[in-house]
Amino acid sequence: MSLIAILEDNIRIDHKKNWLSFLLIEKLLVEKHFNWIGLIIDNQSKSLIGKGTLNVEGKDYEVLLCYSPFNTSRYDRIYINDKTIEFNNEIHLYGDKSLCLYHPIFDKPKLNTIPLYKMIPWITEWVIFYEQWKKYGVWLGDEIKHI
Repeated sequence: MSLIAILEDNIRIDHKKNWLSFLLIEKLLVEKHFNWIGLIIDNQSKSLIGKGTLNVEGKDYEVLLCYSPFNTSRYDRIYINDKTIEFNNEIHLYGDKSLCLYHPIFDKPKLNTIPLYKMIPWITEWVIFYEQWKKYGVWLGDEIKHI
């Protein structure tokens, strides 16, 4: 295991140890910048849970999210609650239909996590690219192809 991986594991361990403080800060940052999403801290799952309606180009999208250092691999799980959106690697979804908003290795800063408030605008971008994909059959956003 590389030194960077060890240090990143230690950061996650610290976030887990101080999960409530960590999630409170994340919650305050999101609430400061975005009023369309409601957040609660779920003590049982040690997660920040959110729900809100995002309006993009006149269409509403219900967004659900879970953010926690206890989630496997990445902290975020962000979903568009729309039964017509089906899993497809071309539209940047994970198998659980959570949004793929960034590459977990190349886009994540070394020795740090991506704060939730920085991810929230990427949801709008994902929706715009998804609507374009439905129209043109090509993902027009920046991407690293899924394997």
